[in-house]
Amino acid sequence: MSQGTPFRWNADTVGQIVLDSDSQRIFDEASALDQKVCEAFVTWRDTVYRYLLAVTNSPTDAEDLAQETFIRLFQDLRRGQRIDNLRAWLFRVAHNLAVDLSRRPCRVHAAESGLADQVEDLRKDSEPDAECRILERERIDRVLARLSPQERHCMELRTEGLRYREIAEVLGIRVPTVQTVLRRAVQKLSSESHE
Repeated sequence: MSQGTPFRWNADTVGQIVLDSDSQRIFDEASALDQKVCEAFVTWRDTVYRYLLAVTNSPTDAEDLAQETFIRLFQDLRRGQRIDNLRAWLFRVAHNLAVDLSRRPCRVHAAESGLADQVEDLRKDSEPDAECRILERERIDRVLARLSPQERHCMELRTEGLRYREIAEVLGIRVPTVQTVLRRAVQKLSSESHE
């Protein structure tokens, strides 16, 4: 085989490629990486999507950002980056992508347009409890509006099952800060429900 050719054709079976040992190793590593990322995607895509939906309030943005999160996972693993806590890594990347999205100039606030779309969808709903759902959604939005962005992010990540240490890693803050922020958020939510 020539020096520059990574593979050769097997004369006995037309169309079958025989790779040299280095090329076969690279091919096997790429296949294993694809499989790892696919497994991570199947395991975590819904959770990451729900978090991004809560943060962006836009199904389209949440879907795009979730896909970008897993693309970055593939790219970083391919570059050889070591990831000790996959769940925290995925949420940190998703969170950072959502923050970057919110900072883009000329961006229509998805939270405002998304809520208007939800209310409109509910108004179109012919079920008798549609009005109750609209009122409940408005109450939830009113309660959540009392929380700071950091409190909302901590609550959303905790709702997705992340531990305090993982939330701290995702948001780039210390664990005691996560504890304080969550305690403050729970107190705000508790006082709102008693009013």
